[in-house]
This record gives sequence, structure tokens and C-alpha cells, in this order.
Amino acid sequence: MDTSSFFGKLFDFSFKEFITLQIIKYLYVAGIIFSAVTSLGFLIGGFSSLKYNVGTGLLTILFSPVLFILLTLSARLALEALVATFRIAENTTKLVEQGEHK
Repeated sequence: MDTSSFFGKLFDFSFKEFITLQIIKYLYVAGIIFSAVTSLGFLIGGFSSLKYNVGTGLLTILFSPVLFILLTLSARLALEALVATFRIAENTTKLVEQGEHK
């Protein structure tokens, strides 16, 4: 099976090739979109709760940008840890292959 293409790697049942490093950018974009939608929901909720409780509404409005930053940071940290794990696995595989050739 040709494991150089995305679909070749996707259907590689031996898991010798990783696709995570190829799709990590899209996962990060999805994380940013999720953060934006969640923060926007908090912002809209804050404006709608202003008519019932001004303090809670203002606090929610002020917290929504902080929530966006925290969610984006969490997504970035989690994905960086995932990438580091996969790079360690790739480098370990290369070291094992070099040791077998000697």
C-alpha cells in the first residue's frame, strides 16, 4: 500500500506512518473556532442577562475574552503535547532503525 498519500496513511493498518502531524493545523483551527463560538455564546449570554442582573451580565461580558484566550491556550498546549509525543515516537523509531543497521 502506498503510505505516502494521506489516504494511504489513513488506511495503513500497521500504523507505521502518522497522520496526526499532517492534520494538526486543522485541529488547531477547529480549537480556535470552538473557543470563538464558546466565547461568543458567553458574550451573547452576558448581554441577555443584563436585563435581569447587571452585575452578572457585566462579569460575563468581561470574562468572555478571557475565556477565549484560555480555551485557545488550552487547545494549543494540548496539541503541542500531542505533537511532541508523536515526534518522540518518530525519533525513537529512527534510532531503533539506525541501531538495527549497525
